[in-house]
Amino acid sequence: MTITYNLPDETVILVKEGFKVDFQTLLLEKKVGKDLEINISKELDIDPKNIFRHLKKLVGEKIDKGSLLAEKKGIFSTKKFFSPESGIVKEIDHNKGILVISTVGKEKNKILSPFKGEIEKVDKYSLQIKINKGEEFPVKNPSSDFGGEVIYFDPSLTQSALELSKKIILTDHITSYIQVKTEAMGAKGFVTLEKLPEKTDVFTTTIKNLEDFKKIVKLGYPYCTVIAQSAKIYFYQ
Repeated sequence: MTITYNLPDETVILVKEGFKVDFQTLLLEKKVGKDLEINISKELDIDPKNIFRHLKKLVGEKIDKGSLLAEKKGIFSTKKFFSPESGIVKEIDHNKGILVISTVGKEKNKILSPFKGEIEKVDKYSLQIKINKGEEFPVKNPSSDFGGEVIYFDPSLTQSALELSKKIILTDHITSYIQVKTEAMGAKGFVTLEKLPEKTDVFTTTIKNLEDFKKIVKLGYPYCTVIAQSAKIYFYQ
């Protein structure tokens, strides 16, 4: 079975074709950006509503650090403002006279593999990953791409922190108490039939229908991968 994984923008691929990956493999590296607000009306001493008369860049344009952003020409002198960062013009607010630049920072975010398998193909926009025998199912509201070893959770049984740590909990429903307790014991995420009772910072998604949930439990595959863009979950060996 092959999964196509579309790459996020501005990422560097850290694996090659033929590499075997698991949930601890560093897969991608992404530069962490931020939005930079520049008050052009204040910098050039102009009326905010006249900002467009002075700007040298438009929304969507790529800019380099030090490039001319805005200019105010006077009789005896000219005021200029140069970009303090590289990035893309994200927004221009003519009510406040503000220009927003979406920048790419120097810090890098390491992204772990959400699947266990072998890299079959690598190109500029996607990866193809070969996984063992499995099946895919539609999901609702995936928090992000994620994957891991599945624990088929039974609230009537006592399970240790070692059993739950870094595992994806699969259950039809869960109480507030059990949710908080399993998170404290190191659960990596939840795949449920019903919505979680509490807000959470761990990975989550919900199975769309009861019949799919029953089939997933019957199959009992040990691993799962959620791809948020396609709203699919893969259970596999």
